[in-house]
Amino acid sequence: MKNFLYVCPIIFLSFSIQVFSIEIGMVDLNEALNQSEAGIRSKNILERRGRQKQKEFKLEESAIRKLAEDLRNNPLLTPKAKVDKERELIERQQKLREQVRNFEQEIRLEERRITESIFREIKTVIRKISIKEKLDLVLEKNAAQIILYMNKDTLDLTQKVIDGYNLLKETGEN
Repeated sequence: MKNFLYVCPIIFLSFSIQVFSIEIGMVDLNEALNQSEAGIRSKNILERRGRQKQKEFKLEESAIRKLAEDLRNNPLLTPKAKVDKERELIERQQKLREQVRNFEQEIRLEERRITESIFREIKTVIRKISIKEKLDLVLEKNAAQIILYMNKDTLDLTQKVIDGYNLLKETGEN
């Protein structure tokens, strides 16, 4: 009977304690950004702009090279004309470097703006999928590398997120 009095509270406590289970998902955001239709389209637009601007820069670079060659190979230039051409050469080189720097900065800012916009929309999709899948926590796959242990049964949502985002964009754009 004494043993029963000791055992009863233990049994009662074991039934009343809830078992906590945390469902965790993972998403590779880089893959979701780069493989989504909007990400691919944005990347193509930026690359096309880069190639077009690169052609313009190459044309100016060729003109600068021609000017430098004329300066070296024209013995008939007066000292004043030579100084003027050297000044023009230096100014054009500096202007080209400035244009390249400005364009690179412009492209980086545009890429960041587009990425942030897509990321905000992807977060909405992640939230919807997480609620549907009844997940308690969703980690970025690359950030999950700092976790020292994780159950292998973690759900990778990356493809679902890409598909959901593409579907969201299709229905939202129509």
